[in-house]
This record gives sequence, structure tokens and C-alpha cells, in this order.
Amino acid sequence: MKQVNRRDFLKSTVIAGLGSSIITPDLVPKQSHPEKQAPETNPAANPAGKKVIVAGAGIAGLCCGYELMKRGHDVTVLEGSPRHGGHILTVRDGLSDGLYADFGAENITQPGYELFWNYAKQFNLTVLPYPKRDNILRRIKGQFYSEEMLRDPTVLKKFGFNAREITYLSENEWPELDLLYTKPYLSKFKDEYQPFGVGYDHLDTTPIADIYRKEGASPAALEFLGGQETSAQFELWRQAILQMRGLPLFPKKVFRLQNGNQSLPNAFAKQLGERVKLNSPIISIRHQPKGVTVKYLEFGKEKEITADYLANCIPLPAFSKIPVEPALPAEKKYVLDHIAYDSYARFVFQASSKFWLKDNLSINMDLNHPDIGGIWQVAEEVDTHRVALMGMGPGGTTPQRAIAAFREVYPGKQDTIEQALVKDWPREQYAFTCERLNFPMGSLKKLWPHVMEPHGRIHFAGAYADNLNWGMEAATRSANRVAKEIDQA
Repeated sequence: MKQVNRRDFLKSTVIAGLGSSIITPDLVPKQSHPEKQAPETNPAANPAGKKVIVAGAGIAGLCCGYELMKRGHDVTVLEGSPRHGGHILTVRDGLSDGLYADFGAENITQPGYELFWNYAKQFNLTVLPYPKRDNILRRIKGQFYSEEMLRDPTVLKKFGFNAREITYLSENEWPELDLLYTKPYLSKFKDEYQPFGVGYDHLDTTPIADIYRKEGASPAALEFLGGQETSAQFELWRQAILQMRGLPLFPKKVFRLQNGNQSLPNAFAKQLGERVKLNSPIISIRHQPKGVTVKYLEFGKEKEITADYLANCIPLPAFSKIPVEPALPAEKKYVLDHIAYDSYARFVFQASSKFWLKDNLSINMDLNHPDIGGIWQVAEEVDTHRVALMGMGPGGTTPQRAIAAFREVYPGKQDTIEQALVKDWPREQYAFTCERLNFPMGSLKKLWPHVMEPHGRIHFAGAYADNLNWGMEAATRSANRVAKEIDQA
């Protein structure tokens, strides 16, 4: 999503009641409410099946392991942390009245997340509408504007938009402004996994801002859109992928799982059973033409396992710290060194009432504050007068600082926040990354498709290993791709 201030956020865990000293216990998620799930399956390994090590028990690793297991392969999933789920984390501890919050991946779309929806149906998980993007109030240059105000030609003219932009924004959503300039370019892409050969290869070293400027963007639009550091080829490809999937640039209608999105990793893990080894960090990888040998720790004791294939589902910054012998080739090493990730802190404020209603405000706010980017309600179906509000900001932000930032810009009279929780992801040892960032300008041919290609018997899956960096969707897509690659090898 494009904002006046782009999202540049980063990771750890703190709980604080207002007026109390900060304490730092782990936010250990409690079990989700029992869900009716598909019966647990533990099929015997296919005699013709392969032995596969899956590195990482985030959603990509669990999904990949599950798909391999279904195909009759002998799977072992090694996870370095004491929990599975990776960057999907549903938390109840510290919240009252049955409230909960997704501190990691938190929404899905339709269309766009077809695999996720299929798995939710398969495991009888309930999908709920998530109205976090309804009636957003946006803070722009210190002032709040409703969606209606941002369609008002008088308001738009004051921002400095030109006549063409004013007409477009009065009829379209605010975050869709890019398409006014880029839409004529997108139809050249025919295959969402092939960005090359459509006539834009030379644009990888051109900033997308130059395209906006060429197509008549005003200084006001250029200020809002940014894009001076974003490859035009990459950005046009990204927008074309969304168009091919039938999605806007900023999907307003989003969804989540009842009881938290961790319900899906939990369902995968239940099916995999003892195949998932927690607290088992990988310490070295040796690959040969006929197999892969992995050394890992189990309760501090070094162990070794050999398999036909390794499916790496560990985020690349963590994977790059594991010694691999022989060393990976230069093109894969380039990927390891140049894929960048987003990371941030998540905040949850518990309030004793829907205080914003007294001020006739929407709680869906784009705050554009250095310490807190936005705010919205979560777990709204829980029957209580209390509410849980989610926000996000830079790593290292304390609960007091997050609340102070919210109160500094909140346009109403008074809030009823009674405590705050913070999950500071950048301080995590294993799951500290979130979504992959845009590829740096001039690097598309060096990173794509190398980021998702196997090397020998090592395959790569995860939110980074797909064409669109959409967390849970990219993770499950790449997991299915790797399971199919190994099954058919």
C-alpha cells in the first residue's frame, strides 16, 4: 500500500499496564479454541517415496511438509525455535475477556489467497470478514481526512493535484493512484512468473517515479507516490501480477481466521505430528549429487540426518548463517546477500470501551506517525465491552512510546486504553523477518527466477520465494511448488 510516509518498520516482546514498569515475558500463544479438523493422518511412507528434510516450521515449512507427507514421502521438519508457525503468531496471554490478536501475518484476500482458502475449508477453519480497511481515516501532513473528503475535488485541489488526478481520485480509491499512470503498461505482461521479454527490460534501472512523471504526474502526486528508489520494471510487473489475479493495488475487503490465523499452522502441525522437531536448529548442511546431510541440535546434543532432498523454508537472513558445503554457486549467493526483508513491532492496545464512537470516528486510522503507522480493531467478534486494537511501528518501540504516539495524534477527545502489548519481531532469533522487500533497482535479472530455483537437491520455499511478496499466500504457493518439484524429481 502506498502511504504519504512509506512503511519502514521492524522486532521483541513486551507487556505493560499503564503506569506500571515494563516487564518482558514471552508472549506464548495459548491453544486456539478447538476447531473441527480433518482427521489426523499418519500414512506409512511410500516405499518408492523420498526422504525429505524440511528446514523451518513456519507456514511454508509446515505446508511443504504436509504436502510431501500426503504424497507418501518420509518427512522430517526441523525448527530452531520452541514453537511452530514462524511469523504467524496468535496471542491471548495478557489480554482479557477472551480477546486475542495476530501479532504476525493477519489478513487474507479473495481472490488472491486461493490456497489458503482451500486449506481453511479442508481443515474446517472459519474465515471471518476483517473490516480493518473500511472507512479509513488518513492523516496527511498532520491532518485527518475521511475517504469522502479525499474524493472531494476542493480538498484534492488544495493538495496540489492536477485536473486529471482530481477527476481520477474523485472516482477511485486513494491508494490506487498509481494506476492512473501505469495501467496502459500492464497488459504487456502475459505470464505472472515472467517479467522479461515484454519490452520493459531496460526499465530495471529506471525509477518508477520517472514513469509517473512521464505520464503527467503532478508534484503533489509524485510526493505521495514516491518510487524514486523502485525499479520501474519491477513495479510494473508487481502491479500486473495483481491485475492478473483480479486484485486492486490495495484490497479493501480482507479476511482472517476465527480464533487467529495460527489455526492453520496448528492444523498442518497436527497432521504432521512427531515429524515436526522443535528446538532443533540446523547447524550445518552438506549436499552431494545423491543426497543431503544436515547436522542439528536437539536439546543441545548434536545430531545428524541424511535425506534425498532438503526443502529450505527458513528465511534467507537466517539460512545464510548456516554453513553449506560445498558453497552455493555465485548466483544463489547473490540472492542470499541481496534479498531484503521488512520487519517491525506489532502493538495491541486493550481498551475498556469503543471510545472512538463517542467522537463519531472510525478506528481504522492511517496515523503516519514515526512510532505508529496505523490502528484498527481486532477480534471484534468476541462478546465483551472491551476491545483490542492493533497497530504497528518500528522495532524497539516500547508500550509507553506506542501509546504516547497514538495519543499525540488521535483526533478525538479521550481514549480508554488500559494496557498494551508489544511484539518486537526484529529481536526474534529465527522468525524476525516479515515480507520480502522490492528487489533493488538493476537487480531483477540477478534475483529472478534464481530466488526460487533449486540448487541440486536443495529446494527453496517461503514468503520470499515467489513472485509476489504476499506473506501467507507466497509461503503456501512456494511450499506447494517445492513439494511438487521434489515429488516429481
